[in-house]
Formats: sequence, C-alpha cells, structure tokens
Amino acid sequence: MEKSNYANVRDIQNFPSFHDAELFRIEHRRDEREFELGFKRVNGEIEVLLFKRVISLRMLDFAEQNVVSRVLLSPKHSFSVSDVRTIIGWIRSWTDSKPALVSQEQAEKIAQDILAGKATLFALDPSCGAEVAVLCESAWLRQHD
Repeated sequence: MEKSNYANVRDIQNFPSFHDAELFRIEHRRDEREFELGFKRVNGEIEVLLFKRVISLRMLDFAEQNVVSRVLLSPKHSFSVSDVRTIIGWIRSWTDSKPALVSQEQAEKIAQDILAGKATLFALDPSCGAEVAVLCESAWLRQHD
C-alpha cells in the first residue's frame, strides 16, 4: 500500500470535521500494527485515518450504518487524565459493564506520552453504529490529490 500521500495529524492545520460522516471501511493489519478507518463525509469526500504502531484498540457495534457524532484525536483534542483513564479502561475491558482498572499513575503516564508526542489517542463517539478507540504511536490522514 502506498503511504506517501499520508500526513501526520500533528502537522495538519485544518483537520477535517468528521461529524455525520459514515464509517464504511475498516482494515486491521495486526502483523504491521496498523489500523485504518475509511469515512465518507457529508460532502461526499472520502477521508482515511491510518493508525501506526497500534498499542491497543477496541471497536464495538459496527453495523449496516455507522455514523459519527464526533471524533476526538490527539493532539487536535486535548484529553484530560480522567478522559484517558476512561478511554483506556474501555479499550482494555472485555465488557462494557466493568471497565478494566487503569490506575491514576498509568493514566498520567499515558497522558504525558500524548502531550510529548510519544502516543496518540483516538476516540470515535457514534450517532449510530460503531464506537472505536485506539491508542497508538501516531495517526495519519490521507491527503487528497
């Protein structure tokens, strides 16, 4: 796969809105530690987010229609330590009724890594369908030709 037309989200000034976009494609390359999501925005443009060196991820409820309410992605979104603790607890859990325990120290370390650019956190809140969260080393957005 050609990856030269991707830009690190840290370098993108005008990050596109994903509100009401439809998540229509998922590609998980576990051996390469990559995860890719394809979105069709309201204006018809296709956006692709590529997560490299994935540390952990979780996806729930991918269905016939998967509409985005909001996308939270560091560093475009500033996550609090409490946010990190909640999202990482959800990623690490096997059930929604009991999130995995994430200590305050673990959450603070991950939050520091995010601020330092050593980690990237992504959370997709759905209007309907798939909910997704990814902790990785970097996130990339495919650039339009």
